Parts: sequence; C-alpha cells; structure tokens
Amino acid sequence: MTDAAKAPSLEDALNAAQPPLPVPSDSAGDAANSKALDKVLGQKFTKADAKLRKALPLLKRAVRKINEGAYRDAAQLGLQALDLSEDLALANHVTAIALDKLGAASLALELYERSLKLDPNEPEVYQNLGLLAWRMELLDVAEQFFRIFCRMMPDMVEGPNNLACVLRDKGQFNDAIEVLRAAIYTNQESSLLWNSLGTVMMEQTQFDQAILFYEQALQISPDLARAFHNIGYCRATEGNHEIALEWLDKGLAIGNLPDNEKAESEHARAVSLIGLGRLDEAWEAYECRNNPRYAGSTSFNIPAKRWDGEELTGKKVLVVGEQGLGDEVMFMNMGHDLIDRLGPDGALTIACVPRLVPLFERSFPKARVTKHATIRSNGLPLRACPLIKDWESYDYWMPMGSVLRALRTDINDFDKPGGFLTPDPERVEHWRKEIEALGPGMKVGLLWKSMLMSAKRSKYYSPFKQWKDTLKTDGVTWINLQYGDCSEDIARAEKEFGVKIHQLDIDLKDNLDDLAALCAALDLVVGPMNATTNIAAGSGARTAIIGAPNAWPYLGTTQLPWYPTAKVFSPETISDWKPAMAKFNDWLREQVTNAGQIAGAA
Repeated sequence: MTDAAKAPSLEDALNAAQPPLPVPSDSAGDAANSKALDKVLGQKFTKADAKLRKALPLLKRAVRKINEGAYRDAAQLGLQALDLSEDLALANHVTAIALDKLGAASLALELYERSLKLDPNEPEVYQNLGLLAWRMELLDVAEQFFRIFCRMMPDMVEGPNNLACVLRDKGQFNDAIEVLRAAIYTNQESSLLWNSLGTVMMEQTQFDQAILFYEQALQISPDLARAFHNIGYCRATEGNHEIALEWLDKGLAIGNLPDNEKAESEHARAVSLIGLGRLDEAWEAYECRNNPRYAGSTSFNIPAKRWDGEELTGKKVLVVGEQGLGDEVMFMNMGHDLIDRLGPDGALTIACVPRLVPLFERSFPKARVTKHATIRSNGLPLRACPLIKDWESYDYWMPMGSVLRALRTDINDFDKPGGFLTPDPERVEHWRKEIEALGPGMKVGLLWKSMLMSAKRSKYYSPFKQWKDTLKTDGVTWINLQYGDCSEDIARAEKEFGVKIHQLDIDLKDNLDDLAALCAALDLVVGPMNATTNIAAGSGARTAIIGAPNAWPYLGTTQLPWYPTAKVFSPETISDWKPAMAKFNDWLREQVTNAGQIAGAA
C-alpha cells in the first residue's frame, strides 16, 4: 500500500502518463444502475399519472430484488409493470436493468431503446446502453452513448470513467489518458478514476505506473476491492502469481465486490493457482469458470446429470468442449486416460468444435465424437449437442476442463511421451512431398499473431517487426500457418526482410485435420500459443512457443506439460519480447546446424 510520501511521484506519473504508442475491473456500471433505481425508491413520481402510480409498487419490489441479486424475480416484476402499460419509461428502464444483469442482452437492449424513445432526456439510459454495448464489444457504439452521457451529466465521474475505458479497449490510449486526467483534476478524490487510469497503464504493460495509480485509489478508498483485484491481475499478467494471489485474496476478503466482479476475481485467483502448479486445489477452484456471473463462462443446455466428482469407472460420460478451440485441444491431453478410467464397461462421448471432429475421431477411436453447437437465445449463448438423442443412456456430462480434477492433480500426471492426437498418415506423407519440393533447409511453419488482435490481446504477441532476425535465419524455409488475412505481413517480409514465406494450398482455418498433418510433416512449428500451435504440439510435432512469462498453461514450470514435444521461449517481462526472440533465434540456428550435420552424416 502507498502512503502520503508517494504523492509527489504520483503527480509526476500523472503528468507524464503518455503511452509509447482470466480483465481489469473498471466499469462504473453498478453506480449508474443504482442511481436509476434510487429514483424508484424515492417518491419522485407521487404526482404521476394513474398507470405509473399503479406500476410503482411493482417497480419498487423489482428494485429490491435487483439489489438482492434476484434478477429473474426482478425481471418478472418489471414485466408485470409493463403489462399495465408499455409506455412507462421507468418500467422499461428497470426491467431492462434486470434483464441486462440476467445476461438477456437483446431483450435488455430492446427495452433500453424503448425507454430512451419514451424519455430521451434520461441520461442514465444512455449510460446503461453504453455499458451493454461495451459488454457486447460494440465499442464504437458504446463510445457514442458515453459521450452523450458525459454531455448531459458533466459533473458525474461515471461518464468519463467509462468513456476512457472504452477508448482504452479500442487501443486509443492517449485519448483515454486525457479523458481521465481531465476528470481527475476536478475530481482528485475519485478512487474510481485513479483505478481506471491504472488499467490504461496496465494494458500498455506499464506495470509500475499502473500499481502506483491503483495504490492511490486505495489511499482514497481503502476498501475498494476492485483495486485489490486489479493489482493482483497486474501481477498475474507479469507472471508473478504468488503475489497476485495475495492481492486477489485481500480483495475477495473485503466482500463488497458485485457478483460479476467477484466472479472475475475468483477466476483470476484460480488461474494463478494453476500458474503456480498447485493443481490439487487449482482445478477445484477453476470450477468457478462455470459461474454464470463470470463473463467468460459457457452456458450449456445439456439434459443429463452433471458430473461432480463421482466414480467414473463403468460409466457412460459426455465431455463438452468449452472456451476456445485451443483449449479444447489442450484439455484433451487427458482423453486417452479418461477412456482408460471409464474401463471396458464405460463409454466416452466427446463433443467438440465441428472442425475438430475428423481429427478427434481418428485420435480417440474408442470414443464417440460429435459436434457441439452454440446458439444465442436473447443474447445469451447456449451450447448444446444437437446430434445426441439418447440422453437417458448417459450417466454424466461435464465441461472438458472439469475432468482435470480427476486425472491431472499432479504435474507427474502429464508425463506422457509424444502427442495425443493422430494426424492422417497419408496426408502427412502428402505434405512431406509438397514441402520437400520447396527446396533445401529446415521446413518451419510460422505463426506470429492472433486472428483477433484487439488492444487487450496484442500485448501477448511479439510484434511482427521483431521477427525480422528470425526470418533471416540461414538454412530455413518458411511455410505460412497464419490463418486470416496476413497478406500485408507476408508482402512486408519479402520486401523489407528479403524473406519469402511460402503459402500452400490448404484451408488453415477450417480444415484442421489437414492442418495437423501438415504440422506433423514440418521439421518445426513456431509461434504464439493459439489454436494452430496447440494442434501442432498435440499431434506430436516439434513446436516452439513464443509465450508470455509464467503463463498459466505452464503449470508452474517453464514449459508446457500438456505437450512433451513443445519448447517455450518466454521473456522476463511481457513488455519486452526481444530477449525471448533472441533466445529462440540462437536455438533455431543450433537446430539448423544440427540438421545439417545429420544430413551430412547421412
């Protein structure tokens, strides 16, 4: 914690705050919602018309239910009020808040918009519409709503706070800092603004300044649990999970986080436990990812009993993919062991992304493999298994990651040679012939970015310009494995670096079975940890990961226990990728030399 002696350096940091170019807690959403609800609890509308007077008791009960976290009951009461009259702006607004908190985004949006049409002078509807658009990642829309709110309510800190956070998420760091700095100069005792300024600095990997601002927020509000969370999140992003846990635990112990922020903090805590390799307790804690209040949770529509640690031997079990495609691959590290645990009298069904079905069918021939599908119901994504009809025959179902509680409670449980996926041998041979035709040298598959390079994600990837020395390594023939539009980078490599990155006739995004075969045919695959490198390493291909320091999949080691054929190259700090790239370059040159010596001996 900081003290008064730090004030001068804090002022210097504020004046100098200029950017060089599991989520921080920063939104003022609960404050905005509560003010709208306070209008109901107060008797502002005692002289309102008969319809509103009749609806008001229902809306007061709805407000109490919202404050208690009983959002479904609140929504039902709000809908009863709307049955009395659909043209009550307040009823639309209160019901929208309840539906918003339930996750029914499209219904909430409809009612917010109706409330706005009925009363365009109500500023908090603009605020709540901005918050909803922000959660839906409609950042330009959110920005416009927040700017309107700022104009209507210039003295409320929630407006510039949320506007700055959206600008931050758009990567407009200078603009975000200017908005916050102007607001802080007239609201220096607002812990909310100092906290959000910390998140802007953290997203630029300026961790020391971020911590300084979080500590200032705590000086003003010592029980600001979200600032404790953010310091923990900051330390975890740096790779320091031990210290991260201390701060996250402090924030949770205060006990005043809203349900959604509490869920985020519990998830961050579980991720740090995994990152420390404390697997005996980590996987139990990681079940918090299934909390519907956690923004990253997957909602399932599975008509079977959910497994909760019961004996698995002899049972018919369904595991359903969750989170991203790369996670589905990684979690299936336990697939063969799960089949063994179920035994000859048991049966396993794997539900995965449709693109993975052919590869998983070949890799796990003793299992039934089917697709899962995700639909949106009232803005809420629901994952189901549409091809399964015999639900009564299943003993249990579980999200893939939950099986780790039974099969991966110790780091030694990962001690398996080779890969756990089986590429098509005929396609592997096909690709070997294709890449041999490209000429001599090591054949190395290359990735360098995510398909979704948002401002938040970009810090986890080495910038393309830092791949220059790598690409110029003698004795290497580069093959593109980067899916999505990367033509500009490939053209730049040839024009500026003098290096050709070969493109093969393959669908890198959708034909994952053929992608696995190509990876297995290559001498090496290199890139950040994403779907492709997970598939490569899972298939037993030699894989070099340029990854963040102490990322949670390392499980407290410096490597990836999930993938014995993978080797990790991490920087000391996520803000400087050059040392990791230099270390990889040295290693790559050694591999080229060794490959040449082996070829010469042959």
